[in-house]
Amino acid sequence: MYKASIILNSIGLTVSFFCFLHCMLVILTFINILNSNLMVIEIFENSNNHTVLVLSGITFATLSLIKFNFNPKFKKLEFEFKGISSLAFIIGTVLLITSFYVDGIYSEIFVIFGALFFLSMHTLKLIKSH
Repeated sequence: MYKASIILNSIGLTVSFFCFLHCMLVILTFINILNSNLMVIEIFENSNNHTVLVLSGITFATLSLIKFNFNPKFKKLEFEFKGISSLAFIIGTVLLITSFYVDGIYSEIFVIFGALFFLSMHTLKLIKSH
């Protein structure tokens, strides 16, 4: 695996984990286990910040599927779309996009599961790189 792919998967893993963590904290706040004045919750109360986080997760997941082929004769980018990683990408993307069309706690649940699928995709790709 090329260095660029490792970097993209590492960034994607971080974004997906942060997204998952935020949504878990929101649900714990919703059921009154945590206090709602945590900074990580307050930052994403703004829907624009939430949208940026979800779209950046989808963007890094998409970029991590690009296979860089630097053969001088065939200068091109190919999408590596096979196996369990691509299935995790499709399911995660559908869940994250669906989260925009539902409200409240249901949106958070869709984001949690979408982020988990992206976490598994990035983790599998990083494990395969070693």
